[in-house]
Amino acid sequence: MISVMKNFIFCLFLMASSLAIAQKSVKLKEVKLKYTLPEGWNVSSYPSEYPWETTSNGLCKCAALHFYSPNKNGQFNVVVYPTTISGLDSAKRSFIGALRFEGVEKYDKTKNEFFSFEKRYSHFVNTKNGTQKSFEVIRYIAKLKDRAYVFYAWQENMNLLNPTVEKDLAKMINAIEPLD
Repeated sequence: MISVMKNFIFCLFLMASSLAIAQKSVKLKEVKLKYTLPEGWNVSSYPSEYPWETTSNGLCKCAALHFYSPNKNGQFNVVVYPTTISGLDSAKRSFIGALRFEGVEKYDKTKNEFFSFEKRYSHFVNTKNGTQKSFEVIRYIAKLKDRAYVFYAWQENMNLLNPTVEKDLAKMINAIEPLD
């Protein structure tokens, strides 16, 4: 009986330790962001020093964070580009690799605990295939006093975004906060 109890306590301790490690906050001083990965999410980080133009990766010739989570219906993706306020006009931040955000005029204003956003629904165009429409996407733009962030959130699925998918993507967006 004591041996079973010791094993049980050990298992509880191991599970608690695993959860604590999985929920660890990561600070990226180079891009002035902090995040805590929700369960099932991963990240590829491509930081560079301010003004975030001195790196190149498969997403952009600029600093970027790519959060992703496998899903049976198509991988979830959230990409974040830090930029200066004047850098919001840069065409390169309209691309995720070969996928170009198809601009739209209409937007909603929304906020979470850490950011106020301009939120635009649209789709990507796959520039490798000419002007072929690709995945539905939400682009969020958050402006802070001396910088801005462009967020792209989508699922690699040709179906329309639905409220369940948006909720799952919002979990990752809500896990990102500015560092000041």
